[in-house]
Amino acid sequence: MRKLAVFGAFLGVVMCFGNVFAGDLVGEWQAITGKHSGALSGAPGHAVRSPGDHFTTDIPWVLKITAQEGAGLQGQWCSPKKCEPLVGVIRKDGSMLMVDEDTTFLGTMYGDEMELCVTEPGKTFRIAACNMMKKN
Repeated sequence: MRKLAVFGAFLGVVMCFGNVFAGDLVGEWQAITGKHSGALSGAPGHAVRSPGDHFTTDIPWVLKITAQEGAGLQGQWCSPKKCEPLVGVIRKDGSMLMVDEDTTFLGTMYGDEMELCVTEPGKTFRIAACNMMKKN
């Protein structure tokens, strides 16, 4: 009986967190100051820093999710200088995959915050970084 109660509690927690992941993501998600990590190299297309090798710094990135239908997402990824159209999908495990014209994103929810990791391979610019985002 004790095992059944533990399993029921575990199932309840899983179902509760599943609803958080599949919830309404439409809105503006802002990068949280001081909650970032990663590295980049080259000349970024968003022109928010000088060319060369850098570790990430606070940049007011914004993820604008403008539409959600089921697991599908549409929106924009914006730096202070430029926005790019983006599409995405919420996976069965609750994580998110998104792409814009040159970048791949992996998102994971932690309560009301989203860890949004970006990768962009290339000859003139490369990045692998994560930002914690919070919906306004």
